[in-house]
Amino acid sequence: MSVLTNLTIGCIGAGNMGSAILSGLSKNTNKEKIFCYDNEKSKLDSVLSGLGIKISDSAANLTKSCDVIILAVKPDVVRPVLSEIKNNISEKFLISVAAGISLNNINEIINSPKNTVRVMPNTPALIGEGMSVISPGKDTDNKLLAISGEIFSYLGRVLILPEKLMDAVTAVSGSGPAYGFTLIQAMIDGGVKMGLPRDKATVLAAQTILGAAKMVLNSNEDPITLRGKVTSPGGTTIEAVHILERAGFSGILMDAIEAAKCKSEKLGN
Repeated sequence: MSVLTNLTIGCIGAGNMGSAILSGLSKNTNKEKIFCYDNEKSKLDSVLSGLGIKISDSAANLTKSCDVIILAVKPDVVRPVLSEIKNNISEKFLISVAAGISLNNINEIINSPKNTVRVMPNTPALIGEGMSVISPGKDTDNKLLAISGEIFSYLGRVLILPEKLMDAVTAVSGSGPAYGFTLIQAMIDGGVKMGLPRDKATVLAAQTILGAAKMVLNSNEDPITLRGKVTSPGGTTIEAVHILERAGFSGILMDAIEAAKCKSEKLGN
């Protein structure tokens, strides 16, 4: 049985991530119990027409109406939004997807450590293939973990990890789609250079990376073992892998992830 049954859920923020969350909820739960608020009316009109959920006229009124509040706003407006709703949030569950805003930052304003979690989703959530990581506080109510787990399961895969790893999570999965897009674009350009039509090269590259990712997730083998199965002695693949590794491909990507983690730490501070 769904842990969301009989709960009203409100999302403050109807940007890309807020809209993805609302879309997942509207497809899997009772639309009559889903509320949204955004200070940009154009976003609300889009959500209302596309999903048919309820619209609140302020963040404070949404908070009064709902049991679970999802904070899906940009980091620079977290403080004013929390200040607006803090008088109505003490008995509610709060899920924050605001990048770089720690649980300590949030609880300095609303002081509700048992009822707050932080979540880092990524953009493939927009098509139901997201990766979301939930970070609870040390006193977080287990019911909130179950609630947030179910909500984000509608957007893809979910992991629970301690908040101290959230900057690393941001670097690997939060920024990760950009690395994948860069790799796919390079493969497309390589195919075009070798004479393939760009539209055909796009399908070849994107489907190949999709298939490789599914093999990693669905098999019990690590990526290097799977790579070995493609890499025949004296063949074309080992020739290409040699060029990649001689140029430092793996090290460059590891350096990029480390740089993203350091930037995430700076933004959080």
